[in-house]
Amino acid sequence: MSLINKRIHRRILEKKKRLDGYRPLSPGLVARLRDELMIEYTYDSNAIEGSTLTLRETRLVIEEGITIGGKSIKEYLGARNHPEAIKFIEDVIQMGKGVDEEVVLRLHELILHDIEESAGKYRTSGVRIAGATFQPPPSSQVRPMTIELLQWLKENPDELTPIELAAVFHHRFVTIHPFTEGNGRTARLLMNGILFQNGYPFITNITVRDRKKYLDNLSEADTGDTKAFVNFIARNVEHVLDIYLRAVEEPEVLSLAEAAKCSPYTQEYLSLLARKGAMGAFKKGKNWYITKKDLEQYVKSIEAKKNKATK
Repeated sequence: MSLINKRIHRRILEKKKRLDGYRPLSPGLVARLRDELMIEYTYDSNAIEGSTLTLRETRLVIEEGITIGGKSIKEYLGARNHPEAIKFIEDVIQMGKGVDEEVVLRLHELILHDIEESAGKYRTSGVRIAGATFQPPPSSQVRPMTIELLQWLKENPDELTPIELAAVFHHRFVTIHPFTEGNGRTARLLMNGILFQNGYPFITNITVRDRKKYLDNLSEADTGDTKAFVNFIARNVEHVLDIYLRAVEEPEVLSLAEAAKCSPYTQEYLSLLARKGAMGAFKKGKNWYITKKDLEQYVKSIEAKKNKATK
């Protein structure tokens, strides 16, 4: 069963191979990237769930322990708790332990520490999810279904690639909805644990800017078609690989306007390709960029296809 787009997957594997070639990475570089990604991840993951803390305010909570005027204690605690939860799942994988029930419950406990009395405990009542096309199982089925999902993860009977496995696990976890609150945040960190266990850099983020696309793709997966969600996650995996590679390689980075000047494509067409994930572009703020190397590789791949078609 192939769920991931082959072109995206080839790019990801090539970039992962390049990054692996630089290992071991400088401890200072890794620490700097990890700290920045951790703050951004905390901000985005909480914002997806409705937190109104800004990125700057999230940084102040994490680095200075400052409470923010006009913001709820729940939002403050959400930002304060996340770094410890991130470190926990990171440590679990580095110690060689996989994702099991103990890890799931402890991770949830850390995320909702001092926020919910039910932190670290399965829900004991039914729930309804606004806008969802499915009904989560009754509370009596939550633990056995979670254990079954974890066994599926361990065995990977469908022989999914690591990215497919992590994304499908994320989707199946949130459909079980094991907890009263914090299911999305727990699912995203467990997904990262699976990716990290399979050699991908820590930590793959889903931005609040992409919240609608994220939820829309999850809803599509509820109908049985998980391809869009898998490829959405794949593009975010590629993005974190790009961040690490730019840090170690310091490549020439082009805006799409600059890329259009040194390629046979218009800026508008390059923008379309970027949005579709057809080439290795990345978004910074509201604008798309691409490294000169990735642009050249894309042009060469298209030319190769044209030459093959004419033979």
